[in-house]
Amino acid sequence: MHSLANTSIMKTARVLNIALNIVIAILALCFLVMLILPFFGEDVAQTIKDKNGEAPSLFALNIGGAIGGSLIAAAYLYVALVIRKIVRTTLDGNPFVEENISRLRLTWMIIAGVEILKAIASSFMKSSAKTDGAHIEIDLNITAWFLVFVIAIMAEVFRVGLELKRDQELTV
Repeated sequence: MHSLANTSIMKTARVLNIALNIVIAILALCFLVMLILPFFGEDVAQTIKDKNGEAPSLFALNIGGAIGGSLIAAAYLYVALVIRKIVRTTLDGNPFVEENISRLRLTWMIIAGVEILKAIASSFMKSSAKTDGAHIEIDLNITAWFLVFVIAIMAEVFRVGLELKRDQELTV
């Protein structure tokens, strides 16, 4: 029974490793596209007018969006690389190692940080577009915050698993 569970876990880890390699390739491509995108397009020379005169050029807004988008893509690329390291320790047969606890903690912190920055940037962009005064909206991605919560719990599960593994090694 124990061998059957390990076989199933190993098959799942192999599939996850392949899926993560695909995700990593897509995120790397997104990162590069976000960096290059503002330099191509027909709207580069246009400017946006507002009630006070001339606003920043669309090119400058595109650069800001590209930098923000590329930072988000880079953060999620890093998270995917960290998760791949965790999957590889599972393929090696020992996922309950101290490094994976640190990796999981860092992962949920990065995702939380990205979500906070996205909410601030979105709020800033929406409030600057409003003309009715100081109107602030905050967008929260519930799915991302649920992911942060799940990964934080997983870090604690790995910590407890490592403690149990150490206790078992001492009793043998």
